[in-house]
Amino acid sequence: MGHVTQINAAKSEAKGKGYDYKPVYKHLKPYFSSADLAVINLEHTLAGEPYSGYPQFSSPDESIFAIKDAGFNIIATANNHSLDRGKQGLERTISVLDSMELKHLGTYKDSSESQSKHPFFVEINGIRIVFLNYTYGTNMLVEEAPNVVNRIDTNQIATDIKRARFASPDFIIAIMHWGIEYENPENAEQRELAKFLAWRGVNLIIGGHPHVVQPFDKIHVPHNDSVPVIYSLGNFVSNQRDRYTNGGIVFEVNLKKDGKTEITDYGYMPFWVYKFSKNSSNVYRLLPECKRTAYPCKEYKMKDEDRKAMELFFADTKRILKNVPVISPNLQ
Repeated sequence: MGHVTQINAAKSEAKGKGYDYKPVYKHLKPYFSSADLAVINLEHTLAGEPYSGYPQFSSPDESIFAIKDAGFNIIATANNHSLDRGKQGLERTISVLDSMELKHLGTYKDSSESQSKHPFFVEINGIRIVFLNYTYGTNMLVEEAPNVVNRIDTNQIATDIKRARFASPDFIIAIMHWGIEYENPENAEQRELAKFLAWRGVNLIIGGHPHVVQPFDKIHVPHNDSVPVIYSLGNFVSNQRDRYTNGGIVFEVNLKKDGKTEITDYGYMPFWVYKFSKNSSNVYRLLPECKRTAYPCKEYKMKDEDRKAMELFFADTKRILKNVPVISPNLQ
């Protein structure tokens, strides 16, 4: 996300030289940078000044500089804030991502670009992966011609999956912006759509939008083994501070190709968004659970109330994802 307080924090971190978002990710950068592919949902536009937060987000370009520096290399842009600054915002966001040579999917300047770039293919270590990205809506805003936003339309999705499978991919991943905000259980619509995707050949389903972590499940289909679905990853970084909204998870999947491509293992790493005062300004850090009892908590001399909020988030997340292994990488 890109709330006003985050923009102000980045300005404070830069000490008069623009905006600096890099410190937000410093404790997780070694983890993201070590991945073959690291994917993130960009839920603000790069529409330029004037910068703004909720309800129509536009953040400085430095926000995406930091995301790339942290190790992310694929950006999903189809979400309910894709059109926050209209045609200019959608197109400038794409132009900035292109200028940084960041792969992206979900929104397009025109139908020609959509046809050539969606479904999105990437090959890594000999494994050919397709990414699909859709949103339930765009806050009642409608894209101006010729812009395209991938919306959740089962007829279109079925067509896209057929096109993808015609190119013989090894693995298909759907990134879905869906569900009800602030509700921990997934709803019936999410479950039905997940089944729809799995039965048509999607191998992994990753969800977002509710701003809270939602459960994990496996969908069993005869021709596709079992398809993992994580209904919502929660918040990556935002200014939301209520219970359940003040953190999120990274969901990790390892693939192996030996004749057919299979998931060898998967798991999640929870992290908490730490907001604190530094030099009379609020700043943010993502704190992974695996380091909560030592550094960086000691580094920041965390207050008891913050530590309790962090521990509650981790406990809540473990309860919600009780059937998923927890990943604890060495981030020293």
